[in-house]
Amino acid sequence: MKKSILFTSITAFLFFGVFPPEALKCDEVPPSDTPKLEVHGYGFRGNRELRRSIVLLVDEEEIQFYDAPFIEDAAFIILSIMKQDGYLKPTVRVQLILEDGSEEIFHWRESAEVMLQRPKRTSSVRFQVEPGTLYYYEDIDFTGLTLLDEKYAETFFVPDDYLIPLKAPKAFTPEKLNNSLSNLRDTLVEKGYPNASVVAGEVDIDHETGAVSAHIDVAENEKHIVRDLRKEIFYRDSTLPPREELIENTGIPFSRRWLQDTTIKVRNRFLQKGYPDVEVESRLKHEEMNEDYVAVDLSLRIDTGPKVYLADIVFEGAEKTRESVLKRRARIQPGQVLNRVELQDVRYRLARLGVFESVDLDYEEVAPDRRIAIFKLKEGKEIEAAVLIGYGSYEMLRGGLELVQHNVFGRAHRSRLQAVQSMKASSVEYRYTMPELMGRDINVFTNISALRRKEIDFVRKEYGASLGLLSYSTLINSDVSVRYIYQLLDSGRFEAAEQYGMDRAQVGAFQFDVSHDSRNNPISPREGYKLSKSIEIAAPAFLGNSNYQKLDLTGSWHKGIGRGVYFNAGLKHGLIISSGSSQNNLPFSKRFFPGGGNSVRGYQHGEASPRDEENNFIGAETYSLLNVELEQMITPSWSLVLFTDGLAMSKRFRNYPYDETLYSIGGGVRYNTFMGPLRVEYGYNPKRRPGDPAGTLHISLGTPF
Repeated sequence: MKKSILFTSITAFLFFGVFPPEALKCDEVPPSDTPKLEVHGYGFRGNRELRRSIVLLVDEEEIQFYDAPFIEDAAFIILSIMKQDGYLKPTVRVQLILEDGSEEIFHWRESAEVMLQRPKRTSSVRFQVEPGTLYYYEDIDFTGLTLLDEKYAETFFVPDDYLIPLKAPKAFTPEKLNNSLSNLRDTLVEKGYPNASVVAGEVDIDHETGAVSAHIDVAENEKHIVRDLRKEIFYRDSTLPPREELIENTGIPFSRRWLQDTTIKVRNRFLQKGYPDVEVESRLKHEEMNEDYVAVDLSLRIDTGPKVYLADIVFEGAEKTRESVLKRRARIQPGQVLNRVELQDVRYRLARLGVFESVDLDYEEVAPDRRIAIFKLKEGKEIEAAVLIGYGSYEMLRGGLELVQHNVFGRAHRSRLQAVQSMKASSVEYRYTMPELMGRDINVFTNISALRRKEIDFVRKEYGASLGLLSYSTLINSDVSVRYIYQLLDSGRFEAAEQYGMDRAQVGAFQFDVSHDSRNNPISPREGYKLSKSIEIAAPAFLGNSNYQKLDLTGSWHKGIGRGVYFNAGLKHGLIISSGSSQNNLPFSKRFFPGGGNSVRGYQHGEASPRDEENNFIGAETYSLLNVELEQMITPSWSLVLFTDGLAMSKRFRNYPYDETLYSIGGGVRYNTFMGPLRVEYGYNPKRRPGDPAGTLHISLGTPF
């Protein structure tokens, strides 16, 4: 009965969250005089995108009619977007219903082709789009290119090959061609060829089919090497003659970007010394042609400007945030040299508080050598709410609510309450964060949580609280945290599992976490890797009755191997050691229960864990999991994936590293969304134990590792 009431409540919550009661009232319909705006002819998704682009021109909630300037601008935007998509000769037919009920029709082929009579008040506007022929690259070839592989050079013009050779990703426009030529040239310049030339030779266009064949002429010319770089310093407030210093004998390829980066580094040094108006100008002193390259000698002329001191620091716009919070991020005393690099760092720290929409920095001169630093702040929302909806093969439908309060007590503290209900679990978590309470980049946080979850063979109940520190270490470019955890655990498991752990336990533990993420995208990674380590140490001395040490190591690696193919690999290793017998020291729910859409995909969540003599799932004390995938892009949004998942585990740590193995093979389809890939995957189990499934179908959202 209680479960039924809970499920009914959450269903009603989700329903009315998506469809508020006001939207369900039949007597509340839009007024009849609301002007209509429609776009047709560009496909379901294309019509929505075009309409979304043109409604930015008006306020739909307040507009009473569409006038001539809006219609002309909208036609211009629609034509421009279609041309950018590769439809170089589109047509837009516009049907207007005027306020008196009469109808007018106009056609646009060019943006300024039709000028509508003024004034014009329309109650309905219908854009009928006729894209015409899609122009696309059919063939690209190069002459004179030796520094880059031609297949790689093609990616500057069209993306990697997809399994289905669609025309849309290879769309051709003159603007895209020019941008591609420029980007390819920039790449050659960065390799030390500043005089490289990349131009389009012959471009053959079939106006009936839209096929384009482009011939690209590349002239790489001589390689340039920096022989030496000197700086000439002119101090504005000194009678000393200019000073010349040798920076370094570099011997590296010369490029404008390298010179720009070097100039910025030199300028920053003088900004830190109190010269806010320093100017650095690069000059070419000498070029010498050698047999294989050109030797380049450069100089940087540095005009320091006057030395300036900080008169004061002022904060504007902080109505709800305490000034003490702001000053703690700006520990710079008036009278010091005006260090613009340090002040920009203060601006960055203020922005990281998460309570301001914008943070700008300006200066006011109060004397020739004195300036005030003014931070102009715009405070953001205090409270934000979000509805959470998701689906997983095991928990199935899940939904919830998240409430976030920013700038609590005016101290930039943050509180978050999250409640989630699924078909298998109920959870509530409250987190309170105090940024930089114990020093720079050291945040203090506390958590309170409750979880009830139906696992594969037992019911998990967890109630806990924690207090910890979180910081980002620049030495290892990683997030580092330490926390104290107190938990009440109840597994309610079967009697046969008593020898494998404690049914009810109190856990007092310290947990240490390190995470390093160098992936190019945390939601849909294509390149890079991620590493993390977690150590949990529980002992009676920490106010519990449990005694164990738990280690979790995870890693993932992603790499594109060309032609729309990506290699993804994940590795997990975990072990848990109890000081004494597991029955008296290790909570049963702390054991490892592999299996599921992010684990061994031939099994449901927890189904791949070890079994006892009566075929009950009793979890592992050590395991290693390897996931390997090959993903082939079909289109820019769809992909096919083949995978294999291998698991080695043991129900007892004394049999480390394993005494049992399982593996799955399978494949699936993925659709890329802004929240990550939507995955439909099937894992098959060639090796099965009694009671194991032949395979499992998973539907989930997000990367598996």
